[in-house]
Amino acid sequence: MVEKRDIFLNTGEVIGGVFLSLFLGIVGGGVCGAVILVFGAFIGRSGTTGTEYLGYWDPAIVPIGLFYGGLLGAIVGPLAYPFLVRKIGFQKALLPAFAGTLVGGFAGAVAGPPFAVISGVCGFFLALLWKRMKVPNSSASS
Repeated sequence: MVEKRDIFLNTGEVIGGVFLSLFLGIVGGGVCGAVILVFGAFIGRSGTTGTEYLGYWDPAIVPIGLFYGGLLGAIVGPLAYPFLVRKIGFQKALLPAFAGTLVGGFAGAVAGPPFAVISGVCGFFLALLWKRMKVPNSSASS
């Protein structure tokens, strides 16, 4: 029989995991968003009028990428926690999530900033799904 104490410990673990996912989503999403937006600008796909040339650089795009990436990460991070990250563990999920977001975002940046957002999120989930399939159930740790 499940004791009350075990239920509260499990609930506390889930709530803590969601808040940690929120924090990591904001920070990781912000960093990835800024890197992807800068990459898009460098390859001439900035999405701004009149600045579509190879090697374009404007420091003002970094805070824009940080803001929108962090905002999207605040939504996507906690969504991924109960389905994927909780089963994988934070330590094992961090690098694939970061790499998947960047690879997907870079691929989408070739078409333009809106595609970079969509493909970055898809890359995030695909990388976590791939990692989830590789990690056996018994070795997951948070």
